[in-house]
Amino acid sequence: MDKRKRNILIIDNTGKSRNLLKDSLRDHFMCFDVDTGEKGLRVVTEVGNRLSAVLINLVMSRVNAEMILTEMNKQKLIPGLPVIVMLPAKAAEEENRVYGLGAMDVIHKPYDPTSVVRHIRSAIDMEERLRKDSTGADPVSVLSRMIMQQSRDIERQRDNNNHIIDAICSIVEFRHLESGFHMQRIREFTRILASLVMNNYPEYGISPGKIDIIVQAAAWHDIGKLVIPDAIILKPGKLTADEFDVMKSHTTRGAGILETMLDKNDTELFSICSDVARHHHEKFDGGGYPDKLVGDTISMPAQICGLADIFDALNSDRSYKAAVSPDRAFEMIVSGETGAFNPKLLNCFKMGRAELEGYATTTRQQEKAQQEG
Repeated sequence: MDKRKRNILIIDNTGKSRNLLKDSLRDHFMCFDVDTGEKGLRVVTEVGNRLSAVLINLVMSRVNAEMILTEMNKQKLIPGLPVIVMLPAKAAEEENRVYGLGAMDVIHKPYDPTSVVRHIRSAIDMEERLRKDSTGADPVSVLSRMIMQQSRDIERQRDNNNHIIDAICSIVEFRHLESGFHMQRIREFTRILASLVMNNYPEYGISPGKIDIIVQAAAWHDIGKLVIPDAIILKPGKLTADEFDVMKSHTTRGAGILETMLDKNDTELFSICSDVARHHHEKFDGGGYPDKLVGDTISMPAQICGLADIFDALNSDRSYKAAVSPDRAFEMIVSGETGAFNPKLLNCFKMGRAELEGYATTTRQQEKAQQEG
């Protein structure tokens, strides 16, 4: 096992499910998987101290999740090793039972990759905080349980928000005559750029957990276009000055929509998403809108999402223009043709060029094949 990376054990008797989970988690964790509860219990018993978390499918033949949790309790592996149980969508009784057996969290199917990563990170962070703050008291004290329950409630609310806004963003794409590849590209471009900023410019405070939120915020950046008239959204030619003023209002309107829809108790998610919706068209020299912010008064999440948005817009056919090649899009952004960007962010853009252009080319080919099919 890799001591430098968080080790996650997946216990699931369905090969397809295990492969999907590994694909979702491999960029964040070192993943190991077994196909039976017996094997999983043996791994936990032998090398549990080198695992950061265990992900168990509730329903398995012979040795299931509840039996594994019971045995882990007997071996005093709980508390100490966070266990997350994957449940069907409607399984309230089973959820209560696994929590009673010491599970740190549950994930309801169907799940999305961002949610799974976030649940695992939250469980690991909670366990580490409890271990660090422990002063000899029972780690499964009433206070600890209250903290864990609060964390689970926040995660559940965040997942609900994600599903609601993702559905609305699909409507935005439909009205804008865009395919689902647009949302896919925006998210991936944002993840690539945010990871490079995190690794090269720590002064911006980007962490792996924050990247997940920025990626979600990027997907919601144009939500304000829901209230822009079709005559403007779908106009094939150049907008008039008055029409462009209406179009620009999607930034402030998007921030307003998010203010009414997101759970304000989830302050980090709320503040980043609202900020990105409002400020993704700001420019580093103050030439953007709506607030004409200058330099790093524009948050780094908004700067990252703004660059990802322009790169995809240049690479995509729109009602008013044809797509340019990824190579030409790169040149336009670096030369300043599309407005001024933070030199540090542009440096990350250059470092990630091959990955960004490769992803743009691959998804454009997939999109074309889908349209022809």
